[in-house]
Order: sequence, then C-alpha cells, then structure tokens
Amino acid sequence: MKKLWLVFVLVLFVVGCGTQNENLAKGKELIKSDKRRKEERAVREFKLALQQPMDTAEAHYLLGFYNSQEFYEPNTTDWEEASIAERGRQMFLAYKKEPRKYLERLIFETLRDDDLDIQNAALDALKRIYEQGDRKRLISQLQKAIKSGDNRDRHSAHWIFGHLGKEDPATLVPILVKLLDHRREETRLNAVKALGEIGSEDAIPALAAIIESGSARWKRDREKPEVRQLAVEALGKIGGAAVPELIKIVENKGSSLRVDAIRALATLGDEKVVEPLLNALGEQGSREVPVPLN
Repeated sequence: MKKLWLVFVLVLFVVGCGTQNENLAKGKELIKSDKRRKEERAVREFKLALQQPMDTAEAHYLLGFYNSQEFYEPNTTDWEEASIAERGRQMFLAYKKEPRKYLERLIFETLRDDDLDIQNAALDALKRIYEQGDRKRLISQLQKAIKSGDNRDRHSAHWIFGHLGKEDPATLVPILVKLLDHRREETRLNAVKALGEIGSEDAIPALAAIIESGSARWKRDREKPEVRQLAVEALGKIGGAAVPELIKIVENKGSSLRVDAIRALATLGDEKVVEPLLNALGEQGSREVPVPLN
C-alpha cells in the first residue's frame, strides 16, 4: 500500500511538472525555430508560463530578455510592460529565485548581447541587485569580470561599475583605485574608465599619480601611455577639483599629455582654464589642438 502511494505521488509530481513547464518549453522551441515572428510568439508562451501555479526563474529571465516594445502598439498595456525597467525587473525576479546562476548569467552573458535594450535591461536588473540583493557577491563578480582575460567581460564590468558608482562612490571608488595596481594593463585601463564615468573627486589623487608616473626614473615604475592618457580624460570628466591637475599638465612643456589635457580643459567651461589654454594655444607646436567653441 505504501509503495502504491509513493508511485501515485510521483506520477502527480511528474504530471504537475510537465504542465508547469509546457509553455516555457514551447517558448524555448519557438526561439530556436525559424518561424515567422518567433520571438513575439515565444514571449506569449513565457507570459503563460508565469501564470502557472509555480512559475520558474527561467521564464522570468527569458521574458525580460525577449519582450521588446517593438511587438506592441504604444497605447497598450503590453507596450508598457515591455519597457526597459519592466524587463529588468523580470531579470531581477529570475535572480531572486536562483541568485548565483542568474547573477553570473547577467554579468558574463546578458551584458555581451549586441542589443542595447537587452544590455540596459541587464543594467536595470543589476542595479536592483545592488540595492536589494547580495551586494557583496555582485561586487565580487564585477571584480572577477574586470580582471578577466576577455575584453567583453572587462568592458561590461567597467560599464556597470561606472553606473553603480555614481550612486555609491564611497564604496566603489576605493575598489577601483585598488585595481589600478593590477598586473593586467587592460584591467587598469578599464578601472580608469570607470573612475572617469563615476566622476568622484576622491579618485583624483590616484589618477594624478598614474599621470605623474610617466616621469619616473625606472621604466618599471611608469604606467603605460594609453592608461596615462585615459587618466587625463578621466580627470576632465571629473572636472572641479581636477582642474588644477590638468593645468599642471598643460604648463609642463615637456609632458606628452599636454594636448590631451588641453582637450579635457576645453570642454569644462571653467574660467580658471582660460589663461593656461591661451598660453598653450599661442605656442608653436607640431600637434594641432582642436578646441570646441561654445
């Protein structure tokens, strides 16, 4: 009798699982097919999958990934539900159900997609994770990505660091500054880019040190030219307290970064930069400096 009961429970479980995943499976098959409007039809199946008694993390993720506003009329509710924020929310719900799997998937797969809407939906999901999920693990995965040998991972990481850091520079700027000592040049380069996008004045001393390393006595102590050039650009994005550092570079006639500093200053519209810029522009030089006119 006991065996019969176990068999009965097992059958119910199998049948229930089959019903639960039927729409999800159908949607995934549509994506793989060459049928007309396959993505739009798959989205309908993913929506139905979420109406089952027990929805799945994968259905949430795939709905976030594929539900484009191109499928709907602007005045419909469905169009609003396919916004970047709603797609990001669906990806975040997938993360909540399976945190480890979908955090890694968002960082190392979704952000690589060529579709900018998908990238922005992933960004939205990662912002939600930073605010409501496992922040420590998210930062750890971003550090792993920016240290990766794959340029796509490094680019994704610096982009996310840049966005998250604007809201929480106190936490993320010190992490990025520490990465400026990483052995991989490309990692340092992307850390500099992220610091520029964050725009925090707390990064100025570290960026200035990179630039000044160009005059170090020993080659091993000099940062690579491309990283130093990006550090100048980053100071230009920060502006404010970074202006004196940029002026210092312009006034150093022996600096190979003078033109880069002039370009950075020319975009700031700060009165303090007028005199050093005029002096620099009045000099004879082999490189022309295009300065935007406001």
